[in-house]
Amino acid sequence: MKLAPEGLIFCLPPLILSAGLLIPGWWVGSILFFLLAAAFAFFFRDPLRRPPAGPGLVLSPADGQVLKIEPFSGQPEIAEPGQKISIFLSLLDVHFTRSPLAAEIVKVDYQPGKFFPAYREEASNQNESNTLLLKTEVGQLILKQMVGVAARRIKCYVKPGDRVRAGQKIGLMYFGSRVDLYLPASIELRVAPGQKVKGGLTIIGEIKNEGKD
Repeated sequence: MKLAPEGLIFCLPPLILSAGLLIPGWWVGSILFFLLAAAFAFFFRDPLRRPPAGPGLVLSPADGQVLKIEPFSGQPEIAEPGQKISIFLSLLDVHFTRSPLAAEIVKVDYQPGKFFPAYREEASNQNESNTLLLKTEVGQLILKQMVGVAARRIKCYVKPGDRVRAGQKIGLMYFGSRVDLYLPASIELRVAPGQKVKGGLTIIGEIKNEGKD
């Protein structure tokens, strides 16, 4: 399986130590460092994803579990009220974030902050985060990457002016995190709290067709 380039700095040191400990015959230490390298490789895995094709499909921005779905209003970048989907990523999940729709990146706003567990309510407003504003066919969306108590870094692959495909990788979060996705009311949701989702694969919503019977 393909490995994210960011994972090499974590995988190589324990792998080298594992090989070095074989020289004096320290098998236990060698095995432990090899297992640590394997754990990092598992975390930074980059599986091949083929996003489903179809008109009006909104894809999950991340792997993980839907923590909650709640209405929102008063977001200045989104003209109408809508719904916010919060997805929690455990250490076992793939940690890339992906664009839910074909979009243009309007703004990227990194904010330093605290490191509360990503599933807690205060994490949404107080944790270190990176907020992306995306312009799509249904208006603007907000995708917020947040790190938690174990995660300490956010990598963003895009900048304002970039255009991305639905399901395209736009960032990576290290070691347990959360994504909040703010969607306008013109998107009908297809997921529920507690559901497991896959980034770029799971259809979490569909653009409403007002003319459909």
